[in-house]
Amino acid sequence: MEKQQTAVALGFFDGVHQGHRRVIEKAVALAQGQLIPAVFTFTMDGSGPAKKQGAGEITTLEQKIRILKKMGIQEIYAPDFATFRDLSGEVFVRQILKERMHAAEVCCGQDFRFGKGASCDAAALARFCKESGIDCTVLEEVLDGGEAVSSTRVRKAIAAGEMEKAERLLGHRYFLDFPVEHGKALGRKLQFPTINQPIPPQMLLPRLGVYATMAEVDRKMYAGVTNIGVRPTVEQGMAPRAETYLIGFTGDLYGKSVPVAFLSFLRPEQKFDSVEALREQIARDAGKAAEIAKKALQSESFMI
Repeated sequence: MEKQQTAVALGFFDGVHQGHRRVIEKAVALAQGQLIPAVFTFTMDGSGPAKKQGAGEITTLEQKIRILKKMGIQEIYAPDFATFRDLSGEVFVRQILKERMHAAEVCCGQDFRFGKGASCDAAALARFCKESGIDCTVLEEVLDGGEAVSSTRVRKAIAAGEMEKAERLLGHRYFLDFPVEHGKALGRKLQFPTINQPIPPQMLLPRLGVYATMAEVDRKMYAGVTNIGVRPTVEQGMAPRAETYLIGFTGDLYGKSVPVAFLSFLRPEQKFDSVEALREQIARDAGKAAEIAKKALQSESFMI
């Protein structure tokens, strides 16, 4: 049985920001029920493209797949970069897009690069696609404040703790959902039990400090206070992690991946003179976070 043809959006799509969304939405629109809406992306388990190395990833592959599927993508091909980096642009189109993905339509942003050493641009893609009988659509950049939306701008916003700006650029709230691990139960002793989510080293690290957040547990939303940092008041030498106090939640979440969406930066991480002073500050943070989350719940968007 012959495989159904696809409409393919091309890109790494880290963060799946507004510019990426235009390309993905175009692929879904081009499919028109006749083609399978698909995405070609890649992982970087080995080495990645030079401009992406060491940048800090905004989304994991699992997070990216979740967003893409919610946008209507049905097929995702995500090989490791090392498996295709030496292909010429022409061979990439023929072997990957035509023979592997059965593409009838392809779309990308105007800054898309591909082929060995990123030697080919969007114009070359259109040319090679034409030779292979594939229609190609190249989309203009999405602008924000007169400047193109990019993963670099998103990273800068998150690294600065500017979560409202990051949300505007992304088109959804920045979130993490790493597995909850056992901590030292210090939050419980402070009467503010937290879920502990270590941040993998390849991921972008948000600005250290305290945030108003929201978390989803069993399809129920909870306001939260999240500390990104190393707990200077109570512990030395700890790797950065997210510790979230879920307001009103009681239960065991160990081992589960809990989505935590960042709403607003509250204050920098700081060392307090006593545990009691820390407890009092957390209570104040929780009050602020509850108000911010209450407003956020009234909006249509939660995570993605």
